Amino acid sequence: MKKWLVVFSAILISSGCVRLNSLNPNSGPERTLVDVNGGSFLAHVVWDAGAATEQDLPAAFLGGHIFTVPDGSPLGAHQVALERGSTRTGTLPFTVTAAQPFGAPRLDRVSIYYAEFDSGNVTTWLYIQAANGDVGADILINGAVEPSAAHKAIRNDLLGVPPGDLQFPIYHWVSYLAPWQGPAGSTIQLQVRNEDGAASATVNYVLPASAATIDSDGDDLPDVWEVNGYDADNNGTIDIDLPALGADPLRPDIFVEIDVMLGLNNPPVAAVWTGIEDTYAAAPIINPISDNGINMVIDRSGTTPAWDAIDFNLTDNVALSRADFYTLKTANFNNAVRGRIYHYAIWANARPNGSSGISDVSFATGQGGDDFIVSFDDFPASTQTVKSAVETFVHEIGHNFGQRHGGGDHWSKNPTYSSVMSYNWQLRTSTCCGNNTASRQLDAVYSPFYYLTNGAVEVAGAIPAIFSSGTDYSDGMGRNLNEACLNEPVGLYSGIAVDWNRDGDQIDVCGSRNMNGTGGATDVNTDFPNWPNLIYVGPRTNGQFGG
Repeated sequence: MKKWLVVFSAILISSGCVRLNSLNPNSGPERTLVDVNGGSFLAHVVWDAGAATEQDLPAAFLGGHIFTVPDGSPLGAHQVALERGSTRTGTLPFTVTAAQPFGAPRLDRVSIYYAEFDSGNVTTWLYIQAANGDVGADILINGAVEPSAAHKAIRNDLLGVPPGDLQFPIYHWVSYLAPWQGPAGSTIQLQVRNEDGAASATVNYVLPASAATIDSDGDDLPDVWEVNGYDADNNGTIDIDLPALGADPLRPDIFVEIDVMLGLNNPPVAAVWTGIEDTYAAAPIINPISDNGINMVIDRSGTTPAWDAIDFNLTDNVALSRADFYTLKTANFNNAVRGRIYHYAIWANARPNGSSGISDVSFATGQGGDDFIVSFDDFPASTQTVKSAVETFVHEIGHNFGQRHGGGDHWSKNPTYSSVMSYNWQLRTSTCCGNNTASRQLDAVYSPFYYLTNGAVEVAGAIPAIFSSGTDYSDGMGRNLNEACLNEPVGLYSGIAVDWNRDGDQIDVCGSRNMNGTGGATDVNTDFPNWPNLIYVGPRTNGQFGG
């Protein structure tokens, strides 16, 4: 395959002496992902070094800078070394602790790094990310194992939630590089198979059809725009200098113009924008060269006139101080230039129905949306916090990305769904919209995930004293909850009892409740992974209104 040196030139490496400085972490259960600190270039990891059970572990790309503890490793200390050629380092111990639940890997994302076209074929490096993937996992393409190597990894902090209280506890994500050549524009099938033989579901990926249409990071912005800028009218002049705005063809970018209405009592403060940007920057998305996560770019320089209420397709009425969103959008947003790139939003006072916001997504089409409204300025003082503001923005644009209130459905209070898209999460720290200590006890959540704070607990429904002002979408880890038999003493996690059937006690070991309001108390409520399922095409489809 041609030009493999492109990859090598983009990664900083050292060819100095092989050395082993530390292991991070230095203890944990089998399958733990471990970062190797030292000189690991072109070296491999030796497990149980010097013992009869010594084995070479699969190397990552360009060396043993990460490894996963072998499945079935006995409890206790195991000596680890690095080896390159005839040179072996001294050893450091890794202590294997009790095993934890560990399911099959989940293939979350496919992107590419570099592509070249010739005679109808494309030659590329596939960049594949899996939750709970082993460093030595196989990559299967169209059913066959292909050459590959682990590249980077992110460890996941469960924030004190016991893994046994999760359906799919995610301990880490690993990315893999796999060279591939095939017909341009063709569809390939991919799987990740761990060393124990457990395999992910198959994911289809469409190879780029031409150099002009390459979208390496899958954010619906072609690479040529992210590298050269966007010429909206094809007249040869760049209308939006995307590189100057931080666009990167190897990291997903989201662009939002939000105009803050004049005259608000509680306009968003600087910490709100930082909290939003940090939410997306912390996304569990591994990028090959750039920073991990998503680059959220918010143009908040504009304003709109003050109105008591706005909404989509609302009749303009000066006497009632009501305005149509699209009247304001036409006056304030350059759709001809920005419409293909930017989501457009207004941070307003209120909507006529009193809700905190709305998106123009159409779930019937599955295409995503491009417009949204944030509208809770007239809500009680308890909602006027950085956390509530961040939650509301991220919730409404989350609809633009095709995400629902209940995960796989639109039910609004799924306890196992750890997402700001859930009404169990949005504005939870307020006394608005039915939220109070009693409702928080009834509407259980994984509190550490909601508060983004290790061990955070709502004692008798009270808000913890210390918590993060950020928010999150779901990683899809939550336990399944069978409406027909809900164990109240077990609760959702950590044995925190929940009055599932709302009969005033927390003692029923098999209570029932129709939690999602459909078909009686017979459904199983499940979590849903938002992050790997974001739909980026909203600006392309120009919204539909119906969310």
